[in-house]
Amino acid sequence: MNVTLDHIVHFINAEPAAAASKWRDHGYKAITGGSHENWGTYNSLLYIGHSYLEFLSIEKDHIALSTDNPLIKQLTEEIRLGEGIGQICFRTNNIEELQSELTEKGFETFPIFDGSRKRADGSILSWKMLFIKEDPDYKYPFFIDWGMEDDKRLEVLRQQGLIDEKLAAKKIEAVYIASKDCEKSASAWQEITPASGVDIYISHDRKEKRASIVIGSVNIIFCQPLYENGRTMEVLRKRGEKPFAVQLTPSLEKEIWLYEGLYF
Repeated sequence: MNVTLDHIVHFINAEPAAAASKWRDHGYKAITGGSHENWGTYNSLLYIGHSYLEFLSIEKDHIALSTDNPLIKQLTEEIRLGEGIGQICFRTNNIEELQSELTEKGFETFPIFDGSRKRADGSILSWKMLFIKEDPDYKYPFFIDWGMEDDKRLEVLRQQGLIDEKLAAKKIEAVYIASKDCEKSASAWQEITPASGVDIYISHDRKEKRASIVIGSVNIIFCQPLYENGRTMEVLRKRGEKPFAVQLTPSLEKEIWLYEGLYF
């Protein structure tokens, strides 16, 4: 089963509209998404090619704290540690088949979740989500199925005026993840996703050992700090093994630092 990057989930304490406003201040067309009424959360979005960034926040505490959705549980637990990029989601066009493949590999999954969100115009957007059950500290990605082909979905989004044409030709090239053991992390992800071989190298500044794999068309780069200071070690100490930076191609005109996450 082939998978491709769908979106990056960035946990924030602020209202999602504030995140959208910050992106607009930088000249990019971010939009408010809407409310996940069954989960007590709401979001804003920035589309980049066939993928997007999601800024996710708690709207109603009592609902968010009682949900059984693993992503929302992760949000409620980790937002206490601070804001930051929390998850990576890959897209599939047959989530039931993907679930079967993971089961055959020996992974236990949660039942497939039906998701929905009320858009600002009152219409309902629906999808399906799949999570691996035994996921220590939420280290693994999750999966989504939108129920339509990628090009058709992109065209619908364009017709709705949600696409920033400056970003339509860009793509998310790489996601950087802080790791205590980069080779071990890369090998673990290889077991659950169709990934390339592992490329091991030392960063240009000599501060990190890195292990890179390619899933779909995105590089997932696990960064193991070699010194006791620096950004990667700070992420590990504060939030554990989590994403902290997203690289686009062609790159943005300048680096953008938002809610403890770097975009460039």
